[in-house]
Amino acid sequence: MWDIAHYVILVAESGRIRPPKGDKRMPWMTGNIIRNLLSRPATRLYPAVKREPPPGSRGRILFFASRCAFCGECERVCPTQAVVLDTEWGGDEEGLQAVWDDDDVGGGATLVRFYDPNRCILCNLCIEACLYGALTCENRHITPSYTKTVEKGRVENW
Repeated sequence: MWDIAHYVILVAESGRIRPPKGDKRMPWMTGNIIRNLLSRPATRLYPAVKREPPPGSRGRILFFASRCAFCGECERVCPTQAVVLDTEWGGDEEGLQAVWDDDDVGGGATLVRFYDPNRCILCNLCIEACLYGALTCENRHITPSYTKTVEKGRVENW
């Protein structure tokens, strides 16, 4: 029986990407292929057949802007920096919550909340650190998508 190192040397010398002559594994592989074609798939057909999450699993994080004091504890404890709180000065941007206006500065201060669900590992440290109950966990899960979702200034649902 030949090993993988012997096979790599043979491929490098001959330029072939097939096993060397005399390999006796082909009849066994044919049986395996036929068995796989006639059996049920080992995985689910995801978009059509969705799997229910097990009980106690973490879903997604909900944010209640009316309870948030903008203290920054959630940002401080987040190990992946999925939560970022910032203040922007100047013109009002659509979708951002204006906190106070100061005419001397030439615009108001706007509290900006960034949440990147692709970075979030659902450790729930931000929920435990929030003293005001602005963050909570819901058992509804985020569905996979082809595009990256970064929510900026969205206050009704994180």
